[in-house]
Amino acid sequence: MKKLLLLLVIISGFAFISQMTSVAVKDFKPAFGKWKGSLTYLDYSTGKPYSMPANITITANKKQGLILSLEYPDEPKANSKDTLVISNDGTMLDGATVVSNKKNNEGIREVITEINGTDGNDNRKAVLRHIYKIGKKMFVSRKEVRFEGEEKFILRNEYKMNR
Repeated sequence: MKKLLLLLVIISGFAFISQMTSVAVKDFKPAFGKWKGSLTYLDYSTGKPYSMPANITITANKKQGLILSLEYPDEPKANSKDTLVISNDGTMLDGATVVSNKKNNEGIREVITEINGTDGNDNRKAVLRHIYKIGKKMFVSRKEVRFEGEEKFILRNEYKMNR
């Protein structure tokens, strides 16, 4: 009886692992290359969204991940690089849990990650969500925050790119 119970626990564990949502570098392959678009973020001095031109070049990292080279034509001193690391099993992207990875009928892939943390702007506990929309002609990287005790996510920033 104990052996049967142990076997059931092991099998259900494998079933759980196989159902976990994951992501791979190949999911981002349509986004590789150069993009032009905009960055929109909440301007805390006015309380309103502010948009500015932005360009992104996306490449694969030699390891398990992506490199985003961010360029701001109006503010070149702010240019930077961001590395997104995918865990070995693909269930984490940049330290956050992959909660969804779906491709719609138009061929646009949407990857959503979430992590519990502290919002850097308000210094409050929150769920930090990143939404990536990946297509051949569009790329979106959106950061949302849901503060502890609140129901709705708010937009922190969003890159909208086209080519």
